[in-house]
Amino acid sequence: MVWNSIREKKSEVKSMAAGKIVEVHSPGRVSSDISGEENLKSEFNRNRDKDLAGGMEILDLDFLLGVVESTAGEDKNDVAMRRLTFDELLRRDQLDTIDSNALKVYAINDGNLYGKVIQCEAMKVLTERTTRKNKHSI
Repeated sequence: MVWNSIREKKSEVKSMAAGKIVEVHSPGRVSSDISGEENLKSEFNRNRDKDLAGGMEILDLDFLLGVVESTAGEDKNDVAMRRLTFDELLRRDQLDTIDSNALKVYAINDGNLYGKVIQCEAMKVLTERTTRKNKHSI
């Protein structure tokens, strides 16, 4: 049978390979090269010290407001960009610069597009504006 011949071949390969040990090295690197290992470690540590969390701070306030205030559309990429931008404005403590009409959209959160945190922060800003408006009118 075919099955028996396959099993015999596998057992032959296993018995032949069991006695052989092959040492594998990466190309261009010798195991006795200690200075090369130290260079790789220092390069790895240097890469760990890079600032990989930053990036949004280079964006101008006008650009961020343009993204946050254009609330039309429910495309998942558009919603994701608005969420990220809203979070950046929250981090910068600049939510008070967003237009009230846009904040209403985030506070109502129709379709639960933006999440509870963004909804709550939008409500806080709108409430603060309402209390300031009422204090000035009295």
